Amino acid sequence: MGCIKGAKRGLTRLEVCILLPIAVLVGFKAFSYAEQALEEIRRSDVIKLMNTEIAAQERRRLGSNGYTKAWDKLDTTPVHMRNPSDNNRFSDGVANTVFYTKGKREDGTPVSGFRVYFENRGTRWFVTAERVGSSKYDYTLVRPFDSMQVFCTPNNQEEQNIKACLKTMNLKSVDQLLPDPR
Repeated sequence: MGCIKGAKRGLTRLEVCILLPIAVLVGFKAFSYAEQALEEIRRSDVIKLMNTEIAAQERRRLGSNGYTKAWDKLDTTPVHMRNPSDNNRFSDGVANTVFYTKGKREDGTPVSGFRVYFENRGTRWFVTAERVGSSKYDYTLVRPFDSMQVFCTPNNQEEQNIKACLKTMNLKSVDQLLPDPR
């Protein structure tokens, strides 16, 4: 079949003027959803890391060595943390007590990811993951060693941080958010 005689070959200027802003809005909304989905993946990955490292801490404790703040003392240490060194862009150096999930830039600022570390507060231990290197997200995840609950605390009242914490804790409203257990 050929073209029908007299059929239009393209869009009129009016149609383009109507469709272009709609396409831009749809694209912007799709980008926003993709950005939220990426943040959920990052959060899910760091929670899995937190759970894995607490299990490693428990195995270490059962071997009567007690808990540790040093990542290289655990049997599940991320590859980047196995050998403490001053120039390790994924840690705080020889102390090896802080893990940057995406590393740090040459100037020492963290790449968009999490700063993860172990804390001893009295008789309780925690693994903490602070969101770093992002201009949009700012919240902290905390899991006590003696609990399965991951607590999320927005570090400011920005809507995206509150939404991230509500989703993490599977809550419906801000008044349901639990306080930081530390």
